[in-house]
Amino acid sequence: MYTAPEKQIRFEDSVYELIPDDHFLKQLEKAIDWSFIDKRCKKLYPQMGRPAHPARMVFKLVLLQFMYNLSDRALEEASRYRIDFRWFAGISGNDPGPDHTVYCRFRDRLGADVLAEMLNDIVNQASQAGLVTDRLSIVDATEVRAKVDVYRWKDDDENKGGKQGPDSDARFGRKSEEKKFFGYKCATSVDADSGIITDADVQPGNVPDVEMFADTADEYAEAVAADKGFDAPRNYELLHDRDQEAAIIPKRRRGKAKGHIKARYPDDAERARYYRRSRERWKVEPKFNEMKNHHGLKRARYWGLAKVRFQALMVTIAVDVKRIVTMLTGRPRWVIA
Repeated sequence: MYTAPEKQIRFEDSVYELIPDDHFLKQLEKAIDWSFIDKRCKKLYPQMGRPAHPARMVFKLVLLQFMYNLSDRALEEASRYRIDFRWFAGISGNDPGPDHTVYCRFRDRLGADVLAEMLNDIVNQASQAGLVTDRLSIVDATEVRAKVDVYRWKDDDENKGGKQGPDSDARFGRKSEEKKFFGYKCATSVDADSGIITDADVQPGNVPDVEMFADTADEYAEAVAADKGFDAPRNYELLHDRDQEAAIIPKRRRGKAKGHIKARYPDDAERARYYRRSRERWKVEPKFNEMKNHHGLKRARYWGLAKVRFQALMVTIAVDVKRIVTMLTGRPRWVIA
């Protein structure tokens, strides 16, 4: 049964006054309107039955899990002994908090589709605050290695799509002739001026980048930049239909590429604008570095496309709310522990 968060502060909670006002989680609490959690989660719980842990509490704890890259058991321990975690999640002083089994059930209940709606809620808040400019969106993809051990490359598996171990959704893929991997691809759309990720999608590793463009490109941006992996007539047509400018690098040899760009952008001003926007594609790389090296997206936590998509979306939310705090308050004190 759905349970609303407890509003009354108990005597034991006075220990929370030890948390300084410039603590990152205090700044995060103020930066985001968290009511979207109750709006999205209320429909996921039965009307009758035993009261569950408040959805807002559990969601915030799961957010901390991906923000600090913790296991379920490590999160259970942290939520009992870290007063900043307990304050942020709204756990009262005499409540031990959820045990580790609650997080798995909550993630399954929430699912990737509802989580995608939550990401959109957060991006809308950032947009309403004037943080997202929509001048230019940058689309790119990176690999997420599956939660399996692959000791050697097998050409027959590569050619067939390659199922391996317990994760039947993962596939062999490649970012280049030399760079091969087994797992998934995560494509993101990044607002060039703010660094806020406006959308994210996950597909098996053998899905070409070009096929992930339509579901990832931000429809509200004035222009969209991408590398040559996304160069396809249908993607130009999509942007044209949306009245968006394209800054996609063409798949051509160097000499022919210039002719291709001149033919597509015959006007000198249009061509200059294309080059300026295409040169901003580097801005997506720091986001991938942050997602993979600080929040665990380098490797899948789970098996299966739906759960890896959930992981990517949760990491995206963690990265976005950090960026929102930074833009609203300056450089916050952020410690990865």
